[in-house]
Amino acid sequence: MSHDTVIRGGLVVDGTGSDAKVADVAIDGERITAVGEVTASGRTEIDAAGKVVTPGFVDIHTHLDAQLAWDPIGSSSCWHGVTSVVMGNCGVTFAPVKTEDIEYIAEVMESVEDIPKQSMMQGLPWDWRSYGEYLAFLDGMPKRISG
Repeated sequence: MSHDTVIRGGLVVDGTGSDAKVADVAIDGERITAVGEVTASGRTEIDAAGKVVTPGFVDIHTHLDAQLAWDPIGSSSCWHGVTSVVMGNCGVTFAPVKTEDIEYIAEVMESVEDIPKQSMMQGLPWDWRSYGEYLAFLDGMPKRISG
């Protein structure tokens, strides 16, 4: 088996809190598929000896709930190496929402996220009511980081 890319012999800091270790990282498509000793070759091989390899960072507290609708790369996060984000975990989110409460939710989020209410009113379709429908909306959006 071969991989698209294998980064070899770097000091891997994986973000789990475990000690850094010298390892290889295999990448196929847009996914890390192996970390450790990778015996298969890669179409592209990168010698990372003496370098630190960080396969991505998870930001466990973001306020990207609205922003990802018009900024699919999550620029405020990805510019700092974040590859995955957790949203909606600080007690307020966009769902569930009743039709008559949409503007109120946007006002609440404006105070939390410091994004103008009008940006959220115009930048989001607001076509969900349940949390499941909101998650389906998020799943259907183009994005470059994992939410």
